[in-house]
Amino acid sequence: MYISMKSSGNSEMSAFPAETPIGMCYVPFQQWETPYAENIALERGTMFPSLDLPFCGKEVSCDERK
Repeated sequence: MYISMKSSGNSEMSAFPAETPIGMCYVPFQQWETPYAENIALERGTMFPSLDLPFCGKEVSCDERK
Protein backbone atom coordinates (compact mmCIF):
# COMPACT_ATOMS: atom_id res chain seq x y z
CA MET A 1 0.00 0.00 0.00
CA TYR A 2 1.38 3.40 -0.95
CA ILE A 3 0.86 6.22 1.53
CA SER A 4 1.26 9.73 0.19
CA MET A 5 3.64 11.95 2.15
CA LYS A 6 2.43 15.23 0.64
CA SER A 7 2.24 18.08 3.09
CA SER A 8 -1.10 19.83 3.49
CA GLY A 9 0.38 23.30 3.86
CA ASN A 10 2.35 22.45 7.00
CA SER A 11 6.07 23.12 6.92
CA GLU A 12 6.78 20.11 9.14
CA MET A 13 6.11 16.46 8.37
CA SER A 14 4.68 14.17 11.00
CA ALA A 15 7.02 11.55 12.42
CA PHE A 16 4.69 8.89 10.94
CA PRO A 17 2.40 8.88 7.93
CA ALA A 18 -1.32 9.39 8.45
CA GLU A 19 -3.21 6.11 8.68
CA THR A 20 -0.16 4.16 9.82
CA PRO A 21 -1.25 0.51 10.15
CA ILE A 22 -0.68 -1.13 13.52
CA GLY A 23 1.58 -4.15 13.79
CA MET A 24 4.12 -2.74 11.34
CA CYS A 25 7.63 -1.50 12.13
CA TYR A 26 8.42 2.08 11.24
CA VAL A 27 11.35 4.43 11.55
CA PRO A 28 10.23 8.02 12.09
CA PHE A 29 11.41 10.69 9.68
CA GLN A 30 14.43 12.51 10.99
CA GLN A 31 13.68 16.19 11.41
CA TRP A 32 16.39 18.56 10.20
CA GLU A 33 18.44 20.15 12.95
CA THR A 34 21.60 22.19 13.15
CA PRO A 35 24.47 19.71 12.81
CA TYR A 36 27.52 19.58 15.03
CA ALA A 37 30.68 21.35 13.92
CA GLU A 38 32.94 19.04 11.89
CA ASN A 39 35.43 18.42 14.71
CA ILE A 40 32.65 17.57 17.20
CA ALA A 41 30.85 15.34 14.67
CA LEU A 42 34.02 13.31 14.07
CA GLU A 43 34.58 12.95 17.81
CA ARG A 44 30.97 11.91 18.54
CA GLY A 45 30.48 9.66 15.49
CA THR A 46 27.41 11.54 14.23
CA MET A 47 26.71 14.98 12.89
CA PHE A 48 23.21 15.23 14.37
CA PRO A 49 22.73 15.90 18.11
CA SER A 50 19.48 13.88 18.27
CA LEU A 51 21.38 10.77 17.08
CA ASP A 52 24.13 11.26 19.66
CA LEU A 53 23.01 8.59 22.12
CA PRO A 54 25.20 7.28 24.94
CA PHE A 55 26.27 3.66 24.86
CA CYS A 56 25.91 2.25 28.36
CA GLY A 57 26.64 -1.37 27.60
CA LYS A 58 29.24 -3.53 29.28
CA GLU A 59 30.85 -6.86 28.66
CA VAL A 60 29.19 -9.74 30.45
CA SER A 61 31.50 -12.30 32.02
CA CYS A 62 30.53 -15.96 32.48
CA ASP A 63 30.06 -15.40 36.23
CA GLU A 64 27.42 -12.70 35.65
CA ARG A 65 25.22 -14.89 33.40
CA LYS A 66 24.01 -17.10 36.29
